[in-house]
Amino acid sequence: MLFSASFQLFAKQELKIGVGNFPPFFVEEDQSGLFLEITEAIFEKLPEYQVKFIFMSNSRLAHEINSGKLLDVACNIFAGSEVKGHLSKPIFRYTDVAVTQKSKNLVIEQVSDLKNLSIAAYQGAKELLGKELDIIAKNNPNYAEYSHPKETTYLLATGKKQVRIGDINIFLYDLTHKQYSNGMNIKRNDFTIHRLWPDVYSHMAFKDEALRNTVDKIITELSTAGVFEQIYDKYHIN
Repeated sequence: MLFSASFQLFAKQELKIGVGNFPPFFVEEDQSGLFLEITEAIFEKLPEYQVKFIFMSNSRLAHEINSGKLLDVACNIFAGSEVKGHLSKPIFRYTDVAVTQKSKNLVIEQVSDLKNLSIAAYQGAKELLGKELDIIAKNNPNYAEYSHPKETTYLLATGKKQVRIGDINIFLYDLTHKQYSNGMNIKRNDFTIHRLWPDVYSHMAFKDEALRNTVDKIITELSTAGVFEQIYDKYHIN
């Protein structure tokens, strides 16, 4: 009876956390990734929980946190999403940029400079990156959006599009693929990064408001201590 009581006292509560499955942010194969490490850093401060990561599509995350059956927490939820959960402070950072081949010598200092260029963007970019890009997209027959970011990287790297619009970290991760590093001898320095938009952040969504409040305090603590920036630096993200 004493052993049983002790076990119950020290047994951890399982916490099921839903995460996406798109590198370099979440990588299911070896349970790694930038956003996954940020999440682990947060919950290391809550040793009373046994964290279990459940990988799924980003579109399914909001559904599962709303249903309340599978997840306790969902990562990478954007403000404005139709979720019933309690959103944390902004935590996961996206840096959308325009990228061009350095050899083309394109001068892009503001969004309007994209007007007459051929562009490959991620799906939904024109809705998320402001009215000016939306107008350009609607009036430029050479603007196209793609569901898989790696398609936009390929189109830029092969010269089929002049501009790639999307997260810089995904782009740099794509370039590590052997088809670029070995087969095509393409390097990071072959490209120019044009920073036209402010960073965008997503959140965690919690079923339990009290746990959300606790995690918010931890986010502030780790952010102040520079822990998150150390993780970004580890992934060579500037």
